[in-house]
Amino acid sequence: MPNRNHTLLVVFALCLTSTALLAQMGTGRITGTITDVEGNNVEGAVITVVDATGKKLTGTTDKDGEWAILGFRTGTYDFNITAEGYQPRIEQKAVKQMGQNSLNVVLVPLVGAVQNTEEDDKLLKEANELLRQKQYAEALVKYEALVEAQPSFYQIHEYMGIAHRELGNLDSALEEFHKVLAVDATHAPTLISIGDILVSQQNLEEAVVFFEKAVAQTTDAIVPFNVAEIYFNQGNAVKAIEYYQKATEYKPDWADPYLKMGYAYLNTGDMEGAKSAFQKVVELDPDTPQGQMAQAALSSLQ
Repeated sequence: MPNRNHTLLVVFALCLTSTALLAQMGTGRITGTITDVEGNNVEGAVITVVDATGKKLTGTTDKDGEWAILGFRTGTYDFNITAEGYQPRIEQKAVKQMGQNSLNVVLVPLVGAVQNTEEDDKLLKEANELLRQKQYAEALVKYEALVEAQPSFYQIHEYMGIAHRELGNLDSALEEFHKVLAVDATHAPTLISIGDILVSQQNLEEAVVFFEKAVAQTTDAIVPFNVAEIYFNQGNAVKAIEYYQKATEYKPDWADPYLKMGYAYLNTGDMEGAKSAFQKVVELDPDTPQGQMAQAALSSLQ
């Protein structure tokens, strides 16, 4: 008759092994859709990611252009997307091990372009590594060599823009980012990057144009929140409320947009709207400074 305690120990050991393996490879999952510039689903596109340990994670789109990859730890990754007949694309995306992650990509048809060689891929990997190590000038040298070899590989200009921005060359950064938008006018990371630079230059009216375009292309709550902040600071409470609400749709458990929404409602004279927003802050974060500010505002409205 089998020893029951021995059996339990074996099961327990297997559970520990399974948990250790999951922890080692990560449990984060990311999903997305890949379409072309006309909105058609791209079937058979290959998404490749290499994690910090060198392990390759891959996914392939189905007939609906949808894909999913499991096995991420929290961190920022380069997603390499390739599909027959389309220009390759690189997307940098922060992935959380706990929570929802998504990445939707639009591919541009391959017209008269040359396919990447192994040497191009090596050069790109080296440049991206230099960028991650904050060796921006060195990264730029490699990116420029890659653009010379592959002028149609327009996504490289995004990384060149990032490098120029970090070096303080804002005009050069804007020039590179606009090269991306010339091919893909809806590229959210680039729209956000341009908006951020314009904000730093105190050009808020132009910045909000790029942020608003990015809102429709991302589910990152900070983007509509930033748009709302610009409108609020400009005294346009109605538009501010619209984008604070959008931020709460993207991240319902984030108290900050509810708090600012409450103040915006006060500026419009909508006391009931303000009370509702402040009450939501108290429900979400009662013991934080935001919660205390919301409670104080509610007390003054009684």
